Amino acid sequence: MKNLQKWVLALVMLLGFTAQGKGAEIFKNDDLDLSLGGRIQVVGDVELFTQDLFRDHVRLFLWDEEDRLFTSGNFQGYKWNFEVAFGGEAINSSNNQLNLLDASVDIPLIPDMISIKLGQFKVPGNLESAQYEGNLLFAEKSPIFNLFFNQGYDTGLSLYGHLGNLDGQGGLVQGGPDVVQRYLPEVINFPTPIFLRLGFNDGINDDPFHPMETGFVKPDKTAFAVHGTGYYAADSNAGHSEDLGLGGGYLATFNANSQYGNVLISSVFNPYLGGAGVAPVKANYYQAGLDFQLRAPMSDTTFTLQGQAMIGHYDMTVPSQSATLNGSSQGTIMGVNSGLLVGKVYNINIGGGEVIASIGDKPWELAGRFAMVIPDVAMKGSWTPINAAGVKQAVKYSSIFTDSSPIYELTIPSITWHMNNDAKLVAETMFMINTPVVHSDDGLYSIAEMPGSANSGVGGPDSRVALVPAGRMMFQLQY
Repeated sequence: MKNLQKWVLALVMLLGFTAQGKGAEIFKNDDLDLSLGGRIQVVGDVELFTQDLFRDHVRLFLWDEEDRLFTSGNFQGYKWNFEVAFGGEAINSSNNQLNLLDASVDIPLIPDMISIKLGQFKVPGNLESAQYEGNLLFAEKSPIFNLFFNQGYDTGLSLYGHLGNLDGQGGLVQGGPDVVQRYLPEVINFPTPIFLRLGFNDGINDDPFHPMETGFVKPDKTAFAVHGTGYYAADSNAGHSEDLGLGGGYLATFNANSQYGNVLISSVFNPYLGGAGVAPVKANYYQAGLDFQLRAPMSDTTFTLQGQAMIGHYDMTVPSQSATLNGSSQGTIMGVNSGLLVGKVYNINIGGGEVIASIGDKPWELAGRFAMVIPDVAMKGSWTPINAAGVKQAVKYSSIFTDSSPIYELTIPSITWHMNNDAKLVAETMFMINTPVVHSDDGLYSIAEMPGSANSGVGGPDSRVALVPAGRMMFQLQY
């Protein structure tokens, strides 16, 4: 029996599978507490695109959204979390497989007060992107809010803890997850990417790196928390790209719920990324926001309310005419002479907010979500027009969002049925309002759901659609 236990433990460690707070306990003694689990999540989606001239207006999708294995545990006071993604979440880059999510250890400095988290973990840049995918009230995170403000996973270290009702997390990260050694910064700008989250917390007892929308212990009194968050990076030359572009480059690989990056650090949306070569990058990137959480007992059920407001900023100073921007030099961006001036600062600014409310407890929960994002017209994408004879014309460049009018998402109602402790079914109706779409040669694509289509290759300029309604159903098994 002892040999079997050793082989099970060795197998788990070698596979590198880890999890967040949920899983079946498979071994426990005075020194070691080991749990192993997984999550399967499938989403069905029906959408109505009445403006599409090529495809049927009714779209049907079936997404195998998550296939994960994880483990967590405690060894002599040192906690660890590992989580790995397969299927559609596993990104194949030119250098390595990008599917490791969480691989971290928590080292206690002052027991039950201050700890260090070391390894790869979800950066707490804002409440929405930090919330754990296994404990959502919806089929997925807000497509538009996550597209613009996601922080995702990164490798680094963080000091976190609490003093009475005050709590916080702060640390530094390298700027890109699963980065191989050759991409270490060659020209370093300080500070390296840093984050900070501080606030007042009266009764919200979630893992601070994985807050929840549902699945927490039912409160017996009102619990409340408010936090301010910030993330800042002075961009650095790294390999053939730059530090910020390493994580954001994976954004276009699948959907807006990417585990990595957002529009400001994606070359699909940010035309100023790509500074490399002999000219050092002169750029800054930050996010800042304020969020709150409220959980309260209501008769024999539970009421929750949470919200946040966020801003994002990127600026670049042209260091010299020898600078290379997205492969183009001599004062050009994306192949177009833009009149860039040496020493001038170019900015992109975005803003947004989100509110989520729910009522219910197992087996039923009812929720609603409203999100808004204000984009920047400076975000540019490329497209290739086709003439009447079907011949491709010269590549053109235009604003991805056409203007800075707000983009909205309203998801109401979202109904969760907890079939048992491990399985749940979510049905919801989502309305995408004034949403940006791209015209491809075979129809319209929603940029919020398929960000890689913003550089569609062949088709037409991007535009806005007044309303795209969608119905979704999600099944999740998490054990």
